[in-house]
Amino acid sequence: MSNPTPDPPDDLDALLTPPPGAVPSADLRDAIFRQTGRALARAQLVRRVVGVGSVAAVFAAGGLAGWVGKPERVRVELVAAPAEVVVVPVVVPVPAAPPTTPAPSPPEMPPRVEPMSASTAELRAEQLDDPAEAARLYRLAGDKYLNDGQDYRNAARCYRLFLTRTGDPGLSPEPGDTWLLTSLKNAAFKEKRDVAKTDG
Repeated sequence: MSNPTPDPPDDLDALLTPPPGAVPSADLRDAIFRQTGRALARAQLVRRVVGVGSVAAVFAAGGLAGWVGKPERVRVELVAAPAEVVVVPVVVPVPAAPPTTPAPSPPEMPPRVEPMSASTAELRAEQLDDPAEAARLYRLAGDKYLNDGQDYRNAARCYRLFLTRTGDPGLSPEPGDTWLLTSLKNAAFKEKRDVAKTDG
């Protein structure tokens, strides 16, 4: 086995190796150590002071902002409530008046007649034998069905019964006729006229 050949010498070895006698003394090392420790302690103290100062500055800025932005004080005035009024009844004796003769009673009024409903008027008209009174009640029932309840079917039925009871004289228009009665009268008149034409 052959011996390896040594590497050629490097040009930088002379620059990288410390010169002989360049090792610092123990006193110099201690001095550098103490000086480095003091520098690190100062840097740590500065960092702490800066941190505490920053926190204090934030609190101071918050307090100042709160002071500047505080709402105005509102003055509250207390108003006394009005005193409660208590009413106490007081009994006052009043002398009795001498007895007087009673005043004459007013004359008796006839009993009040309630207006008939449409169905009541129609029922009474059915029960009557007098054609004129039955016709009047049928017309009244038709008017009430039409005006009070807008019940056109029942109103038309009552109007037709009215025209049946009155006969030809009931076909002539009157000032109090409703529009539905007028139209039924016109239709009945035209029908009667058409029947007369076809018969003649």
